Amino acid sequence: MNQSRLLLTLTALLGLNACGVNVIRPESTLTQQLPTPVMATAGMSEAERLSELERIRSEPRITFRFGRGDILQISVYDEPDLTVDDIPVGPDGMISFPLIGDIHISEKTVEDVRLEITTRLHYFLIDPKVSVLVRKYGSQQYTISGQIVTPGVFPLDTDITLTQALARAGGLTQGQFHASSVELADLNHAFISRRGKMLPVDFVALLRAGDLRYDLPLRPGDYIYIPSGLSHEVFVLGEVRRPDLFAFREGMHLSKALATAEGFTRDADLKRVHVIRKSLQDPELYIVNMNDVFAGKVADVILEAGDVVYVPSAALAKWSDIVNKIIPGMLFARNVTP
Repeated sequence: MNQSRLLLTLTALLGLNACGVNVIRPESTLTQQLPTPVMATAGMSEAERLSELERIRSEPRITFRFGRGDILQISVYDEPDLTVDDIPVGPDGMISFPLIGDIHISEKTVEDVRLEITTRLHYFLIDPKVSVLVRKYGSQQYTISGQIVTPGVFPLDTDITLTQALARAGGLTQGQFHASSVELADLNHAFISRRGKMLPVDFVALLRAGDLRYDLPLRPGDYIYIPSGLSHEVFVLGEVRRPDLFAFREGMHLSKALATAEGFTRDADLKRVHVIRKSLQDPELYIVNMNDVFAGKVADVILEAGDVVYVPSAALAKWSDIVNKIIPGMLFARNVTP
């Protein structure tokens, strides 16, 4: 979606009012840049990020369970007619095997399937010895989206790290500028999420400085997003009526961004509207009291391309809670399903 930045105008304020927000015109039309950030680094310190990554690395792998797209081999010792290669798991989670017919194996482990086949073969064989091998992990996948040569959904058929996954997808996209090849990716805003939570990976350190401490092994369901460095957009997320990605224009203001998102929900905490600048891993965080802006007590503030505006609910207090709400919102705004 092509979008742009936000100018404070009388029309914008009236637009907010039309969305059910009580707006009092500021006495002054003077505007200013955002003040000193509340926290120069709202997220973790480098030491905290690395410590968290070590904890993530030490987590035991989730036990593999069969799903649609997996392919297996089943063999019975000393029974050559009961050795079958390339058995696909169907959309209904079923496989078929000689003598015993259909078996539902979706969400079952390799050992579960081996024991079930062994039990059912006892009706036909004396002491059957069954082996079950996974030939292809079609149900185990990760996704890479954004400024990648070949974005898409990839099978997690072996242990693979973040940099290996990016290389498998062809690397970051390149463009031409003044006859030179330039990278189109914005690594400051790149992220990897797992089970709906952003992992503390510094993509700049990993891909620019080669800091392999950030090179995490992937897990099924991981989502990697590399935004464009050429886009001029702002996110407006959280307790607004139309959370989305909007185009940026020079001189756009926070109140206009909120008006473009059609105002606030009933749960919005207008005293703590967050503006997140720079990267999500090492952000500058500004907290703006929009009640004071609307009342004319403080000047409206100017946004920059790439800013994330997040209107929290009154129940959200911690930055860690807020950032884990931001990631799903960014994916939704880009019409992406991780």
